[in-house]
Amino acid sequence: MEREELIDKYLQSELTPAEKDQFDNLLENDTTFRKDVEFLKDLNLVAGVEDRDGLRNSIAGFEARIEAKETKVIPLFNYKKLLVAASILLVVAIGGITFLKPFGVDTDQLYAENFEPYKNVVTPIVRGDEATNEETIAFTSYESKNYELAAEQFGNLFKTTKSAYFLLYQANSLLASNKTQEAIPLLEQHISLGDQLSERGKWYLSLAYLKENRKKEAINLLEEMSKTGSFKKSDVDKLLSQLK
Repeated sequence: MEREELIDKYLQSELTPAEKDQFDNLLENDTTFRKDVEFLKDLNLVAGVEDRDGLRNSIAGFEARIEAKETKVIPLFNYKKLLVAASILLVVAIGGITFLKPFGVDTDQLYAENFEPYKNVVTPIVRGDEATNEETIAFTSYESKNYELAAEQFGNLFKTTKSAYFLLYQANSLLASNKTQEAIPLLEQHISLGDQLSERGKWYLSLAYLKENRKKEAINLLEEMSKTGSFKKSDVDKLLSQLK
């Protein structure tokens, strides 16, 4: 199988076990392949940027890396076309945002409108492959919406690895299981550790506060995100306008 196709199937979590073996071998032994994978993983996140400021920054960063020739350009992936498409998405996002002031505030409704479990951006799952390590098993449970089991598995992983992102996914699993009070201290701990997903933790903590009708704390956190963060910027500002 062509290398480009392997990377594409990896990003879509569609590798078969045999293809996964080929992919892992190239990843370990081919420096150019490894750099291409890392670059395309970053580029793939453009589609997952939920706010216009984050999307703008992502586009600028990827264009700079391409122009600087920091990565090999693979024919299968027309980066420029993808960036143009992302730019169009940016224009649509900017033009389509509206802010509505409700007559009353229903924190439960606002929570329901805004909460969805954070996607797995850590460990792509190989379809048809039998999970053999604890992290893959946990994320398989998570993507299968077996949230109570996933919460337990992520909790065990954090205890053994101290990797902060497991707290974020454990908390999301608890939120999806309607265990908001258990999720809140995990999110607070995750934010205090300051990993690269901490802005995501703040978003989910603000929603958890809403669910528990801790409106003032939710507003304070959202205001902080609005001033200093880029994750879900439009959603943060919209939610703030609804709460004030």
